[in-house]
Amino acid sequence: KTSIKDKLSDDKNKKFIKENLKLGSKIITKSGIIAEVIEIDNPYLLVVTGNNMNQSYLKIEVDSVRAIIDM
Repeated sequence: KTSIKDKLSDDKNKKFIKENLKLGSKIITKSGIIAEVIEIDNPYLLVVTGNNMNQSYLKIEVDSVRAIIDM
């Protein structure tokens, strides 16, 4: 079960992410992937993860972003 307080906190976090997400933002997805936003095409993002030698590109939904770690 989720409480009303948890729901309000989740809604506030989603609003913050939608208002502050931009190209170059470093994010953490709900599944724990750390990535950088390289394209925004609502409701999707194209992100890159990995290092210079081995990069992976992923198309994810904005709602799958748990947090912005570097704006």
